[in-house]
Amino acid sequence: MSLGRTATFLDIYIERDLRAGRLNEQQAQELIDHFIMKIRMVRFLRTPEFDTLFSGDPIWATEVLGGMGLDGRTLVSKTTFRYLHTLHTMGPAPEPNLTVLWSQALPVAFKKYAARVSIATSSLQYENDDLMRSDFHSDDYAIACCVSPMVIGKQMQFFGARANLAKTLLYAINGGVDEKLKIQVGPKTDPLRDEVLDYDTVMASLDHFMDWLAVQYISALNIIHCMHDKYSYEAALMALHDRDVYRTMACGIAGLSVAADSLSAIKYARVKPVRDHHGLAVDFVIEGDYPQYGNNDDRVDAIACDLVERFMRKIQALPHLAPGGADPVDPDHHLQRGIRTENRQYAGRTSGGDAVRPGGQPDAWPRPERGGGVADLGGETAVYLRQRWHLVYLLHRAGGPRQSPVGAGKQPGGAAGRLLPSRGDGGGGTASQRQCTEPGKAARCDRTPGAVSESDDPRLRLCGPL
Repeated sequence: MSLGRTATFLDIYIERDLRAGRLNEQQAQELIDHFIMKIRMVRFLRTPEFDTLFSGDPIWATEVLGGMGLDGRTLVSKTTFRYLHTLHTMGPAPEPNLTVLWSQALPVAFKKYAARVSIATSSLQYENDDLMRSDFHSDDYAIACCVSPMVIGKQMQFFGARANLAKTLLYAINGGVDEKLKIQVGPKTDPLRDEVLDYDTVMASLDHFMDWLAVQYISALNIIHCMHDKYSYEAALMALHDRDVYRTMACGIAGLSVAADSLSAIKYARVKPVRDHHGLAVDFVIEGDYPQYGNNDDRVDAIACDLVERFMRKIQALPHLAPGGADPVDPDHHLQRGIRTENRQYAGRTSGGDAVRPGGQPDAWPRPERGGGVADLGGETAVYLRQRWHLVYLLHRAGGPRQSPVGAGKQPGGAAGRLLPSRGDGGGGTASQRQCTEPGKAARCDRTPGAVSESDDPRLRLCGPL
C-alpha cells in the first residue's frame, strides 16, 4: 500500500487554496494531519500467524519526501514540511513510513529540519536520491513496501519476506533435523559430529542447504503470488500502471548477522556443540575471541558479503512465476535484508543460539558496544549495494522503554552491536558491559541517561557527511 509522492501532488491544490484565501496555514496543516491520521487507522484482515510474524499491524504505506528533479530543481515543497510536522502534532507512529529522499543538493533548511525531526522522533527513513535518480534516469519514483525504489506507474514488485539463514545454519549442522520439533525438515544428510566445528565443513554443508532453501523459498513465493494475481486484489492500483509493467521480485534474508557471527566464531575461535539426548546441537560453547559483524571488521564483513552473494546467485537461477510468459519477472531482482521487529519471531523458531546467540532471542540480539554507530554502518554498507536495506540504529535516549542504544532488532536495553555469545569467554565483553545489554538493567550502565556518544551522534550522519 505504498503511497508514492502524495505530498508534492497535494501541495499544488493546497497552495492554490492558500492563495485564494480558502485556507490558512493552520488549516493546511490540519488537512495533512487528518490525512495521516486516516492512514494510521487502516487495518488489514489477517491470520493470527501473520500478525505474529509482522507485529504492529504494518501496512507498509510508504510516502517519499524530498529528493531532486532531473533538471536540478528541488522537489521539496511546503507540504513536505507539513508531512514531517505531523510527527510533532500527532506523535511518532510506524505508519505511514515517511521516507526522505536525501540529496547533497537538498535545501539546507529542509536538511536541518529533517535532522531535528529524526533526532526527536526516530521515525524517518532515509534513502539516497542521488544514487537512485541516476540509476533510474527518472525523478518520478517512489518506494515500494519498505525500501525498494520503483518508477511510479511503470514498475511493481512482488514482496518476498525473508528466508532464515540462521535457522538454515542449524539445519546444516544437524543434518536437516529441526532441533525443536525433532523431525526431518531439510535434506537428510549426515549431521556434523565434530567435537569442535570445522569452518570448511560447516560452509560446505551450509551451501548444500542454501540450495534447498532457495528452492523452497522461491517455490512458496511463486505459489503465493500466482494465487494473489488470480484474485487480483490490487486491480484498482494496477489500473493506474502502464500496460507493460516492469516486474521485480524482492527477496530477503533474516538472521544474516547471526549467521555471519556464527561462522566467524567457528573460523576464528573454537565452537563446541552442546547436544541433547537425540544427538542434536541445541547450544554452543565458544572458546576464544572472534570478529563480530557490525564493527566494520573486514574479516567478518567478508563472510556476510559471501552469504548474501551466494544466496543471491541461488535464487536468481530459479524461475519466478511464469518464465517466458506475457508478464515475466526480471531475474535481476534485488535482495532485502529484514532487520525489523519480526526478527524476534524468526528467532523463536530456534532453540540453540546458532553458535553465538542465546536460544530464542531476536536475530539481531544486542551485544556490548564497540565501534559505535559509524562502525556499525560500515559493516552494513560492505554488503552488495543494490540490495537496499533498512539501516536501523536507534539512539540512547532518556525515558520510555528504550534507555540504551539498540541494534537492528529494536530490542529495548540492547547495545549497538548484534548479539551475545551464549557461553564461553570470547567476544562477550566485560561483566558490566554484558549487564548493560540486559533488558531492564539499562539504569545500571555507566552512561548518563540521554547522553549520546560522539560516534553515535546522529548529526554525524544527518548534517555532516551526508
